[in-house]
Amino acid sequence: MARIAVLGAGGVGSATARFLAREGHDVTVLEQFEPDHDRGSSYGTSRIIRKTYTDGLYTALMGHAYPLWDELEREAGESLFVRAGGLFFGPAEHPELAAIRRALKDNGVPFEELDPTACERRFPQFRLLPGESAIFEREAGFLHASACVRANLRLATARGARLRVRTPVESIAPNSQGITLTLAGGESLEFDRLVVSAGPWTARLLARFVSLPFTVTRQTYCHFEPHVPAAEFSADRFPVWIDFATDFYGFPNDGQVPGVKVAWHATGSPTDPERVDRELHESDREPLRSYSARHFPGLSTRVTLEKVCLYTMTPDKDFVVDHLPGEPRITVIGGLSGHGFKFTVLLGRIAAWMATGQRVPWDLSRFSIARLK
Repeated sequence: MARIAVLGAGGVGSATARFLAREGHDVTVLEQFEPDHDRGSSYGTSRIIRKTYTDGLYTALMGHAYPLWDELEREAGESLFVRAGGLFFGPAEHPELAAIRRALKDNGVPFEELDPTACERRFPQFRLLPGESAIFEREAGFLHASACVRANLRLATARGARLRVRTPVESIAPNSQGITLTLAGGESLEFDRLVVSAGPWTARLLARFVSLPFTVTRQTYCHFEPHVPAAEFSADRFPVWIDFATDFYGFPNDGQVPGVKVAWHATGSPTDPERVDRELHESDREPLRSYSARHFPGLSTRVTLEKVCLYTMTPDKDFVVDHLPGEPRITVIGGLSGHGFKFTVLLGRIAAWMATGQRVPWDLSRFSIARLK
């Protein structure tokens, strides 16, 4: 049994802790804020889950993630994954749609092709523009992100993991005996292994050892009030969606907060995670309003909820999944680049294997730290 610390209790950290605790390790999760806080990237009622990627590697990895989400739902005894289906679209000849078709076919994922008429027939509150084409993936949907994090933490602590909240880590010091963590108040803790999954704070925590070219960006989203019956945007009538030509994306009503969520995946402005502008401005809302007016006739311009979150971007938008160079006792999971939450349960499974010296059954060299130099 190893003494293992996990830094960060978000999507990856909470899942890592659950797997490690289930396997009998002495696990301590250190979170600088409170559980399920809204300052990072894992908070909220909805994150898209899909196998629809232009890159076959991510499609293949999602094939392994889906059973782990199903397992978490069973263990937690609650609904975490809403299978609303997913509509992924753009100009009919858009190269990303062609790449998506190849990736889905290569991995045996069923999908349908919809033109504007068929789309409106299937989803009356959705309008494809002339010349656009869509791929519908029935297996897609959305995860209740905050509920997933809370479920992982609840199950981890039930298995004996300790969760220390409002506990910032000031320094990491590997030595011949293990790894010493010094906390903000001066307390020192000793561990055998360490998993760093601290989202926007990962690069700062590891700056003494490696320069990670992560860029933290400010991202915004709004929920808009329907002016048709709200049921028209429920998850059994309206899908999750991504416009691959413009990077707008959104959700049906998630059943937990009012309105219909619309967001823009385009990389936001770089920011310091300690000094984020948490207020939305009209310049944040207007692109979302304008886009909604073109595609969703049943949505009004009235905002029912708005929020700022953070991405942690790598230069190539691939994740980092690796040991710290020269230090196999420290596992680093980060740089999820705005598309990582759906993978967090799988990344937690991988991190737990890596932290305990077990073999990972996939080639993850593409996610190495060395590639970023």
